[in-house]
Amino acid sequence: MQKTNSKSTAWYKQFWPWFLLVPLIVTVIVGITMLTLSIKYFDGTVNDNYYKEGLAINQVLQKDKAAAELNMAASMKVDELTGEVVLSLSGQLKSWPDKLKLEMVHPTRAVLDYGITLSQVSQNHYRGQLEKIPQNFWYLDISPVESDDWRIKGGSKFPAPEGISMKAGSQ
Repeated sequence: MQKTNSKSTAWYKQFWPWFLLVPLIVTVIVGITMLTLSIKYFDGTVNDNYYKEGLAINQVLQKDKAAAELNMAASMKVDELTGEVVLSLSGQLKSWPDKLKLEMVHPTRAVLDYGITLSQVSQNHYRGQLEKIPQNFWYLDISPVESDDWRIKGGSKFPAPEGISMKAGSQ
């Protein structure tokens, strides 16, 4: 009869327990990380009143159509250091509005959206001040403050040293 000299090693020094436990441990760590990120960077919810939003889109499209019929266009320059906006309008308007509304719309983060008012400095030239100097790509909406009859929309990557041109109906 042969004696076997078997020394049992502790479980944590063996291969198979770790082979089975490591994927479970990694899964728990990744799950906790994903939960933490989803709570910290909440991106909002889907609008639950989609029917009302769907009806309102016709009014927005009507503003775009009205701007295209008036052959509206805008040329805008943003000072990279101060954030000053200088805008020139062209089109077949009977009278130029006293104030314009410039909406800065971030493509992915709604909490970054903001708007400013541009004041008329001469017939079709307007001036305003941005809250912060934009970086990367932003959508732009220009419309009169008082009447809200038309809208020019466009987009640009910032900084834009050469200026930004937008034409109604071109998007």
